[in-house]
Amino acid sequence: MSNHHAFRSTLPALRVALMCAALTALTTAPQLAQAQVAPRLAVSHYDVLRTELFSGIPVTAAFSPSQCPKGQGVGAKAAAPVVHGGFAVRDFMEIEGSNIGFSNQHLTLRPDGTPVLELAQYRVTPDDKATVTVSFLSPLTYQAVSAPQTFQCAIGAGLDFSIGLAGLLRR
Repeated sequence: MSNHHAFRSTLPALRVALMCAALTALTTAPQLAQAQVAPRLAVSHYDVLRTELFSGIPVTAAFSPSQCPKGQGVGAKAAAPVVHGGFAVRDFMEIEGSNIGFSNQHLTLRPDGTPVLELAQYRVTPDDKATVTVSFLSPLTYQAVSAPQTFQCAIGAGLDFSIGLAGLLRR
C-alpha cells in the first residue's frame, strides 16, 4: 500500500476529530466569553498600600507638590517649585478606618543658604486622597522658621507609591 492510500484512509478519522474539536469550541465559547466579561473588583490604592506595608514589602513614596492643590479645600494648584522627591516608607501607623500616617525628615538648605530641618507628614485616607504637611524647623532649636505648607493630593497625582524589586519577587 502506498503512502498516498494510507493518507486517504486517515482522512475520515481526521474529519471526525476536527468536527469534535469544532463542536467543543462552539459549546465552550459562550462560557469563555462570559469569563472574559466578568466584572473586576476595584481595589483602592489605600488597600494596596496597607497590604504592602503590613506585609513588609518595601514601599517608596514619591511626592510632587506642584501637582497637588495647596491648603485645606483650596482648588488652586500650589505655588510650589516643580520638585519631585521620594523616600522609603519605613515607619508608619494606621488609625483603623481613618488613615495611614508616616513621615520623613531631612536637613536641607534654603535658597539663602540657611539650614533647615524639613519635616513632611503624610496622611493617606481610604478615599485614595492624602494630606501632606511640610514644616520647616530650625535644626538647632526645632522651632518653626516659617508657616507649614499643606497639600491635598490624590494618590497617583501628586503622591504615588511603588514597591521595590524584593516586593515583586515575593508576589
